[in-house]
Amino acid sequence: MDTVAGPKAGRKVSTWLVPLIGFTISLASLIWAFRRFPIAQMGEHLRTMNWGWLGFAVAIEVATHFLDAWRWRELLRPASVPPYGAALQSVFAGLFVNDLVPARAGEAVRCFLLTYKTEIHLPLVITSVVILRVMDGLWIVILFFATSLFVEGAGTVTGVMSVYAAVVIGLALLLLFVLFRKHHAHAFVRNTSWAARFIHFLDEVHKLGNWRELRIVMLSSGVYWAMQICAAWAITRADNFYFTFSQMTFLLIVKSVGTLVPTAPAGVGAFQATAIYALRHFFTEAPDAKILAELLFGFLTLPGLVGGAIAVALAGYNLKDLVRHAQEMHRKHKAEKQ
Repeated sequence: MDTVAGPKAGRKVSTWLVPLIGFTISLASLIWAFRRFPIAQMGEHLRTMNWGWLGFAVAIEVATHFLDAWRWRELLRPASVPPYGAALQSVFAGLFVNDLVPARAGEAVRCFLLTYKTEIHLPLVITSVVILRVMDGLWIVILFFATSLFVEGAGTVTGVMSVYAAVVIGLALLLLFVLFRKHHAHAFVRNTSWAARFIHFLDEVHKLGNWRELRIVMLSSGVYWAMQICAAWAITRADNFYFTFSQMTFLLIVKSVGTLVPTAPAGVGAFQATAIYALRHFFTEAPDAKILAELLFGFLTLPGLVGGAIAVALAGYNLKDLVRHAQEMHRKHKAEKQ
């Protein structure tokens, strides 16, 4: 009885420990961000905003999600080309869930929905998303070290970014090894008993090993990040702040790295805290930094939330049925491989 109870207890702990840590981080960040929040000044900022610049920012932010769907489709092209509409719907549905459910559950929904809509095997879809996230990480590293010389105070996070860069580069090299060293990867798996179950997974991964598509997606990922920077810059411009693109790049990098740990829905709390931290490095007054952080959070999150709600409504699926369908496809594909 004791030997059975041990693993069950471990599983129970693992199910609540990670969410608890995430919510604790979010709560602590929110308390810090809203401590002495200038509510009276918030209305004045909204009243004097330039709505032309704001509309421009929202349009760019929406366009980034369309580009995200396109680069995802291009990455999958060597194995199976999904319809662009299915990829776009999956991206927006994932954003919607991320904004409403903690721990970035939208990433799983994004994968499950594309599998459901296109019959592309789930391991392949998951691998493609992992590759996209590694590419995003590489661009974060590139952008940080390219702008750190022009942003005062950037040196304070160089240590953290160096660790982040080492991890991302290590993951990138591992992915390249798996993608293009098929025989070596298979030999490693066969000689490692705990990893033997991943043979069928490696077969899916190798399908994405095409230099042409990887180059295209890597370049388009650079455009994807440039558009996000432009959207953030336009929001600050709408609120009559005159930050440089280098400063907005630094802010977006700090926000992205600071919200890596799965926290509350939409990264609320961690988003505001990291944005305020970056803005204070630009000698922004504390009240203005807090207000601007809330404006950035609201107007960068809203397009994904609205677009995601539309995508979910058009999809007409039940989340449990979606997960079950994807799992059945995975089991069927695994049985075929055996």
